[in-house]
Amino acid sequence: MKTVKLGEIADLTVGFVGSMTEQYTESGVSFLRSLNIKPFEISSEDIRFISEEFNTKISKSILHEGDVVIVRTGIPGTCAVVPKEYDGCNCSDIVIVHPNNELVDSTYLAGFINFWGQKQVENNKVGAIQKHFNVHTAEEMLITLPEIDVQRKIAMLLNDINGKIKNNQKINDNLAA
Repeated sequence: MKTVKLGEIADLTVGFVGSMTEQYTESGVSFLRSLNIKPFEISSEDIRFISEEFNTKISKSILHEGDVVIVRTGIPGTCAVVPKEYDGCNCSDIVIVHPNNELVDSTYLAGFINFWGQKQVENNKVGAIQKHFNVHTAEEMLITLPEIDVQRKIAMLLNDINGKIKNNQKINDNLAA
């Protein structure tokens, strides 16, 4: 097991930063914001859309299946893996991590950041009024990295546990109804 900087095992960038109010459309390309990123999942609640043209214009922030997205402002450090159904969507003001899949498993990485990385995020937030987490800080984040086969086993366990949690939430929602 070794410890590496996140920037050594992944390419990082940030989603579009700027005014969005005039860019939203009724339908089109899904556009994620910080409030859509929950630990280990992406919520479609209050999701926005942008045009194909604007999506092309801000193509550096297009998300792909297996990317890890990290909240910058709001609850900094909260992260999830981009699932297949959000491949090709775009985002605003979120740290985007394109992991080297030969070195790190996306789900393992999300688990590490959601649990053990939170202290690093908390200690490195910047900003005078509203604290946020930036790309440079994310690149410097220290990640404990077991062998890739061990990471994949941990990822399978995390997926199983998260699946059971979602199933129990559905059962509770049905019982409450």
